[in-house]
Amino acid sequence: MKIKANCQIAGIGIYFPRQIVTSQELMREIKSEENFGIAENWINEVCGIDERRVASAEELPSILAIRAAENALQDSGVQPSEIDAVIFCGISREWLEPSVAHKVQHEMGCTNAICFDVSNACHGFMNGILLADNLMQCSDATHVLVVAGENLTDITFDYVAKLRNKTAEFQKVLGTLTVGDSGAAMVLTPKNKDGRGFQYYNFHTDAKHTDLCRFSTAKEGGYDGQMVMGKISSVMIRLHASIIEQTYQSLNWKNTDIDHLICHQVGQKPHIRMADMAKVSQSIAPISYKLFGNITTATIPANLYNVKPNCGEKILIAGAGSGLSISQSGLVF
Repeated sequence: MKIKANCQIAGIGIYFPRQIVTSQELMREIKSEENFGIAENWINEVCGIDERRVASAEELPSILAIRAAENALQDSGVQPSEIDAVIFCGISREWLEPSVAHKVQHEMGCTNAICFDVSNACHGFMNGILLADNLMQCSDATHVLVVAGENLTDITFDYVAKLRNKTAEFQKVLGTLTVGDSGAAMVLTPKNKDGRGFQYYNFHTDAKHTDLCRFSTAKEGGYDGQMVMGKISSVMIRLHASIIEQTYQSLNWKNTDIDHLICHQVGQKPHIRMADMAKVSQSIAPISYKLFGNITTATIPANLYNVKPNCGEKILIAGAGSGLSISQSGLVF
């Protein structure tokens, strides 16, 4: 689905917990060499992930989102009272109802904002941007705050215990050892006449791959599911390759026009293949997985924040999430 875009980024904020847990610490904890015959540096060498951040017990999803939102509002110069809508789009949540966006709205003082949650695995933030854009096109909204807060290392440590006790299959749950906690936020506003902002969105879903990455809470406590990273990555890249020319045509861009490739990141090899898919140099595709792991919905905003693009630069954004959903969009910063 190709959708005309009409919004731009007024501000971006990110937040990372202080605690660092290395990949070798996790592998040592599951006794990877003894239990599975896999070296302790396997995640470092094969996935390219050295460490990740882990939220404290007090850093609930809403708190991570609020910390990032404070930074985004400061970056944008927008006051909380000027926010017309708050959209929380993380995977993690501290309750089933009400929406986590309600807590963000209240704590941030966004008293004039409507609020709701949207969830679509790691692709949630791109869906949040799309909904914010559509909201601005069909209403008088001028400032929308899109936020996410992820403490998915809860799943990590549940599976560390399972792997240590050899009650889980390493290859099927490897992905649980690669995620990291974070918060991310964007303030979005309608495009100005200078044309900067999002240009087009190209969204696609192939739901027959739902079973490759799925998690639910188990009746006996903890989590039940699998994250088959090799297959997920292969499908993700194949789907992106199938629509990339369509995206370039809609944007009227060539691969040589791209200044930055900002894409979802699950590890080293898929990241390299994503650059190849877009026919761009790996040097323009910033890396977050090495020090932060797979930061799920926060990946796109975190990498945009760290790149700090120059005014007028062209950015290709490639999102993805289990299910499997992908998107490609062009952004003129």
